[in-house]
Amino acid sequence: MLSVREIKEILRRERITISKRRGQNFLVDGEIRRRIIQAIDIKPEDEILEIGPGLGALTEDLAQAAAKVFAIEKDIGLARILGAKLFEYRNLNVITNDILQVEFEKLTPGKLKVVGNLPYYITTPIIAYLLEKERSHVKDVFITVQYEVGKRIVAQKNSRDYASLSVFAQYFTAARILFSIPKRAFYPQPKVDSVVMHLQILKQPAVAVKQQEQFFKIVRSCFNQRRKTIANSLTQRLDKQDKLTVQQILTQQGINLRARAEDLSLQDFADIERALSKKEGFRL
Repeated sequence: MLSVREIKEILRRERITISKRRGQNFLVDGEIRRRIIQAIDIKPEDEILEIGPGLGALTEDLAQAAAKVFAIEKDIGLARILGAKLFEYRNLNVITNDILQVEFEKLTPGKLKVVGNLPYYITTPIIAYLLEKERSHVKDVFITVQYEVGKRIVAQKNSRDYASLSVFAQYFTAARILFSIPKRAFYPQPKVDSVVMHLQILKQPAVAVKQQEQFFKIVRSCFNQRRKTIANSLTQRLDKQDKLTVQQILTQQGINLRARAEDLSLQDFADIERALSKKEGFRL
């Protein structure tokens, strides 16, 4: 693993400027690296996609243990350095691209383990991309995210951290926080600590819904106005008759009309969606 001094020298020599906007932070703690690799539990047959490998703090360990590694690096300079540094690994493919533009099925017909230290500004879009668009090509996701984001992902109802991201992630995955990473483990040092998470893709979503699009529309409507009651959040753009329909459905599902988004479980949201979907022609 490169030291801070070595990273600085490489960046200086190659005339690369670290981008705060892209959240570029390089792991410099060898013990944390060991714990991450151990958590991934790489099998000889595994195919791994690494998001934002940077200067390769994890990449060489991944390439040594896995059948194939696809390292997706958006920064052209960093991708060039990484490819040159690890050129002897024939099972490593360094790809210069935005992860949100990568079609996994074109990389391999198999299922991937996804690994990455996700920049804060694009954490949610990447998670959404992995779970909505590429889920069928992924079996496990091991990501490093900011501590607050990790808390939101695993939060349960009646928690102030419970959010639409909680419902979204837990609908598709079994999510858990593995361990924390202090900010001093990175260079440059970020402002907050991070956590390593394991999102295990479920064979079937955690709850049954009729229309997935409407299910997430309901969830977003409720959490986007979390100070409002569920009844008000879901009916603000409806006419009088449709408002009554929603209120009746909530009552039939045993949901208090004064409940707020954080009071509802994943199953509660699914029950609401299924009941609304039975109303022919009804749309929020």
